[in-house]
Amino acid sequence: MQDRDAIIKKIQSLADTDLKAVADFLRTLETKKGTGKHKTDALSRVIGICEGPSDLAEKHDSYAY
Repeated sequence: MQDRDAIIKKIQSLADTDLKAVADFLRTLETKKGTGKHKTDALSRVIGICEGPSDLAEKHDSYAY
């Protein structure tokens, strides 16, 4: 495992253009950390991908039958 101080030294030696890539990567790590706690069900993942009103309330009988 990398030592925190060694990682910080490596980051400090990077060029400004590389720092943006590091910052982007850190943001992805932070967002992944939050997404693992709540799993969505299958129905929630497909909401809005069908034709028609987004909530399917308008003319719901014609969509169901």
